[in-house]
Amino acid sequence: MIIYTAAISALTLALATGGSLAQAPNEDAQFNAATQAVRDRDFGLAVTLFQPLAEADIPDAQFNLAVLLREGRGLPQNNVEALYWSALSLLSDATYARDMVGQLIDSLPPGAREGVIERLLLRLTTQAEAGHTDAPRKVARVYAEFMAEPDIRLAYIWFSICYALGDNRCLEGRDEMAGEIGLKDLTAVQREAGETFARLPFANGIASELDPKSAQN
Repeated sequence: MIIYTAAISALTLALATGGSLAQAPNEDAQFNAATQAVRDRDFGLAVTLFQPLAEADIPDAQFNLAVLLREGRGLPQNNVEALYWSALSLLSDATYARDMVGQLIDSLPPGAREGVIERLLLRLTTQAEAGHTDAPRKVARVYAEFMAEPDIRLAYIWFSICYALGDNRCLEGRDEMAGEIGLKDLTAVQREAGETFARLPFANGIASELDPKSAQN
């Protein structure tokens, strides 16, 4: 998707002309209709149109929905929901969402931030369990980047699963987490990563042919 930035009634929306994640033609049409609704100042319609696209993990729609929620257009202002959707957009590598995520994290009390993180992890681990190959990297990044104190063990496990699936972007994260864990505990965490992988549909029976307990012998 070719993305450009436009200021519309104090909103900064990621307006687009195509599909950033291979959007279907009907999704392109709905996205374009949503951005036109913003231009027409029909913010309620814009929210209605962006919402299902955001649920379908279209990062531009997630970001635009977050902008509307942050500004209180179409729905009353809601920084918690704005953080949720902008974080999902950022986790899909929409780097233009980074500033908004940082600002919203700083503006929310710890309990609200933790609630958003719990929702992100529930959504993304559910997707991983359903076989979404892009989900493990997102889960790893939540543990590594979004928590007040990174969960090194779980970040390593999910980066390891991501790299096992062929995503080279996860190698740096996996090795960085391994360095934080240290050699003494790494064997146990690697075993846990293998056990977690074996429970996911990606394994296709491969992991079940290996006894994770064999690493203890």
